[in-house]
Amino acid sequence: MRKISIRDLEAGSKFTKSLYLDKDTVFVGADQPITQQDLDRLVQFGITFILTDGEKVTADQTDKSPGAGGPGYFDTNLPFYQDDENSTRYKYLLEKTNSSKVEFNAVFKDCFDLVQKTYKSASEGRYTEIREFREIAERIADHTKTNAQIPILLLSHSHSGYYLYTHICYATFFSVMLGNFLEFSRPKLIDLALASLFADIGMVTVPEEVSEKKGNLTELDLKTIKRHPVTGYQILTQRLKLKNSLAIVALQHHEAVDGSGYPQRILANQIEELTKVFMIADQFAAMIHPRPYRAAILPYEAMKIMISENVNRFDLKMVRLFLNKLSMFPVGSGVVLSDLRMGMVIESNKDKPLRPVIRVTKDAEGRRLKHLEFVDLMKDLNLYIQQAIPFSQIY
Repeated sequence: MRKISIRDLEAGSKFTKSLYLDKDTVFVGADQPITQQDLDRLVQFGITFILTDGEKVTADQTDKSPGAGGPGYFDTNLPFYQDDENSTRYKYLLEKTNSSKVEFNAVFKDCFDLVQKTYKSASEGRYTEIREFREIAERIADHTKTNAQIPILLLSHSHSGYYLYTHICYATFFSVMLGNFLEFSRPKLIDLALASLFADIGMVTVPEEVSEKKGNLTELDLKTIKRHPVTGYQILTQRLKLKNSLAIVALQHHEAVDGSGYPQRILANQIEELTKVFMIADQFAAMIHPRPYRAAILPYEAMKIMISENVNRFDLKMVRLFLNKLSMFPVGSGVVLSDLRMGMVIESNKDKPLRPVIRVTKDAEGRRLKHLEFVDLMKDLNLYIQQAIPFSQIY
């Protein structure tokens, strides 16, 4: 990828391929306009250049390209379709998302780098200091607690690193997000983040030919994988000297409240609170991202599985809270409305998980809108969500 100085970037400009902060971290997606907020954040964080394999989109290309003819999905430099108090609030929400994007990407990248380094070292019998993880746990807890836009940032974020390390980072963010919904104190959120970051360390002892197998797992494969909670707990308590109240999450995160989990088949009252939180985050994050043996599942489908097929695995109150805060079509996910317009869910409506607030991005013919338009399905009862779609289709 070639470098582009931020001095050569202008608000509103677009590129044919994504812009990256580094080789793994997407800053702005393909055909997505750079906003002034994006440029301001680059300056604030001392970033002097970005990377891309793409070319700058010219005005002629913009007019001819069906998928690149309008604003980016976070762009707010557009006139209102309806200038009222609610639209102003929704615009502010999107502006806050824009302003949080660079910092979120930086925290996520640092989390990934540390997890990758530590898990790789553990696979070779070498272990790190807990101190480094406590620092990143504090950053994740603080960033999540002060940013209500975390769900949008998480579902719009893309990271191409090895799936185990990437998964742990996503699961940790979702875990801390749920802990914040549960009104955990800052020290408790930090503990939750720390426990979550280490939860899958036992997987480093599973051979790659098993963990990355694309076909059906044999009975022996399953036995090998099901040993990782115990192995992880042993690594954390014996090698890393992590306190038991945090290491227990690694041991218990594949248990189920109905006793059907592993390795101990314990019931709800024996599962620690931090584990119950991580179990939900771990399952959701795992489903919405690809695995060696399957493609990613849409957030709506993942939520449906969690509250139907897998409902007996989780703490019911926590799952309900997760659902109410994110909606059945989770905040940050793509949808098609009943009038065929497309958009992104930007806010849930309490106790009405099927009727969230939508930022409309495309009209019924698939053309990008040139104005800011929002639909609150609690108020516009003639509309409903017809289907969930991949995030990549909404802009």
